[in-house]
Amino acid sequence: MKLVGRRLLAWLYSTRSAAVFAAILAACAVGIWLSWVNDNAVLREKAVAVTARLTSDSAKISAINHWVYRNQGFAKNERFFLVSTLGPTPNQVLESGGDCGDKSRLVSAMLWQLRINSGLAQIFPCQDCGPIHAVVEAEYEAGRMVVDPTWDVDYPTGDGKFLGIKELAGTRHGREHVADLQWRRGAGDKVQLMPESEATFDFAVAVNWQKNAFSRAVAFGLRWLGYDPAQLLRPHFLEDPKLALALFLLIVAGMLLITNFILCFLFPGATRKFRPSFPLQPPGSVVLGLHDKRG
Repeated sequence: MKLVGRRLLAWLYSTRSAAVFAAILAACAVGIWLSWVNDNAVLREKAVAVTARLTSDSAKISAINHWVYRNQGFAKNERFFLVSTLGPTPNQVLESGGDCGDKSRLVSAMLWQLRINSGLAQIFPCQDCGPIHAVVEAEYEAGRMVVDPTWDVDYPTGDGKFLGIKELAGTRHGREHVADLQWRRGAGDKVQLMPESEATFDFAVAVNWQKNAFSRAVAFGLRWLGYDPAQLLRPHFLEDPKLALALFLLIVAGMLLITNFILCFLFPGATRKFRPSFPLQPPGSVVLGLHDKRG
């Protein structure tokens, strides 16, 4: 017990700075998370208003897609929260509009507030090409459906159902449907400018699992666990900067504390140099020792 107590005391002293830093990170994560919760309240209020009196998920998905298409402009949204590479938050897109990726981010975020699972998907023109467009794939009562808030497009089958990426890939359904919309909506509609490539889903994916070694390793792990990476929706936190930052800070704080705990308890010698130089006795005992020496 004394040995455990000494190791615990050494750990407390040697990781004091690490613990303070971890606490700061955790506090920042909580602050960002609270801001994210407030943003969600705004998104939820808007999503509920847009889908009022609609009962089916497919109708709600189409309504949200149509509303985001009409909301603000289509220029790239240059706003961001703390980290520019993460792009704008859904609320910033709500306020200022954005391009295909930005508007798709907003559609997915609003659908999540309605408890409808969804995620972004990227369209690639070929296997080794870069992405050219972003859409949303969402789960509805009969499967999955693709919606495109840049062109105000979804892909119905004509019998009350809709097509997802799996059904659109390798077919001309997407391109034929867009051609039909261009004819029916008339010359003044924005869909007239939609290229065929953005309605071609042969290489569309939610996550580019071949992007790097890490993504390939994750895909291998998912397959090993019995999941098909190609059928997974894009994780929500990848398109929500505040949620991503909050999770990242919490993970770093936890890893910092766990690492120091392991070093101090399993490898006590590794932290010996960080132990305090002053004695670990109460101040009174030091004074008493000096008094006794003089006597």
